[in-house]
Amino acid sequence: MPAHSIATLTACGLQHRYEIRREIGAGATGTVYLAHDSFEQREVAIKVAHPQIFSGGSDDTEQTIIRKAWLNEVHLAGSLQHPYIVAVYDAGVSASSAYLVMEYLPGGTLEPYCRPESLKPVQEVLEIMYKCASALDYACRAGIVHRDIKPANLQYVGHGEAKVCDFGAAYWAKDDSTQVMDIGSLAYMAPELFRHWVTPQADIYALGIVLFQLLTGQQPFRADTPAALMYQILNGEPPRVTDLRNDLPPALENLVSRMIARSLEDRFSEWPAVLTALSELLPNLDSEGSNAGKKPAQAELYDQLRQLPLLADLNGAQLWELLRISRWNRVAPGTILVQEGMEAKSCYLLLKGEAKVTQQGKLINWLKPGTLFGELAFAETTPSPRSATVSAVDTVTVGKWPYSHLHKASPGLQSKMLQIFFRLAAERLKKADEQYLLLYQKHLKENNLV
Repeated sequence: MPAHSIATLTACGLQHRYEIRREIGAGATGTVYLAHDSFEQREVAIKVAHPQIFSGGSDDTEQTIIRKAWLNEVHLAGSLQHPYIVAVYDAGVSASSAYLVMEYLPGGTLEPYCRPESLKPVQEVLEIMYKCASALDYACRAGIVHRDIKPANLQYVGHGEAKVCDFGAAYWAKDDSTQVMDIGSLAYMAPELFRHWVTPQADIYALGIVLFQLLTGQQPFRADTPAALMYQILNGEPPRVTDLRNDLPPALENLVSRMIARSLEDRFSEWPAVLTALSELLPNLDSEGSNAGKKPAQAELYDQLRQLPLLADLNGAQLWELLRISRWNRVAPGTILVQEGMEAKSCYLLLKGEAKVTQQGKLINWLKPGTLFGELAFAETTPSPRSATVSAVDTVTVGKWPYSHLHKASPGLQSKMLQIFFRLAAERLKKADEQYLLLYQKHLKENNLV
């Protein structure tokens, strides 16, 4: 390990906590190391700034910009907590350098999947885009515009998942003390950024350029010099993705075009509109044949869950966590979802379609879309066997949360889910009391007791 990195960790008092394993990346602004966190017993990535960035004179313009970017990222560290934003555990600045301690993601970035020979399937690409858009929407709601979205700043996690990282160039509306204006990656810069006009639509544009690359293996604007590339961005017309790949649906061409439109009036105006467009497009890519037996896309599920009144109290991060600990399926009519007499291990959410509840073969209830069931046993030390059978009436989309997964969920999600469970129990108890009262009044009338 280089001496300056050891000195940085020592100066910041980190040498006793982190054991450096090896270098895993290096760039113009710093070096990234894989390390072991002895306190939390986990692997982390430590990004250490090059010492010359903080030791040079203030008249070095490029060095000043990079220094401000580092200070900006350290300043923002920990303020963004979202399942699809790389977590920053610790950050700081010493007299000669700066550091960030982040979660370690071994999958690398999205750069390899922007090459013609290694493109991801379209449905997986849209899943990735939805999750990145969700993360940037979250940041936007906190007043933050990333301003440097590109494949190198999107960490690949696994099938259909990526996380946004590197907020060094971010614009934070709440604090302009460390804003960096003259930084970014030219090929992904929206036209308005050349005039220092920062809006959330700049990130929409940049993610649209990434989407273009992930679909086609090339950038929409290419030139031999930065000046020529800037001219293309400001004046050129990008090729249509459907001309580069004739297997792509026309609706996908419309999505990309609206994301990378030069005019702000023609571009998506806000992230929710992008999320809606993605969620509407995903099911259409999987429309051939019966949907029964197919797992719905997470992006599609997230969009549907956030519209449920039942889950209205959950924020975006909690909704994503709920999705990640669940199992979802589309099943055919007649499929048994819960069997009478079986051990209770999970609770369920009927998202689409209807189901019937029977007890000893007799119909006792009818479940509509948006109904949660099987949750009462979650509070029992030893859950009682199921007292009824639930079966699909038509093709249904159903989610299942094993109790063991809920017990390991974050405290915030557990608290919200328990509130939902208690509210549902109270509503059902009230309904049962009302039905009992009606039956009692009917009995009194039939026996002339009133």
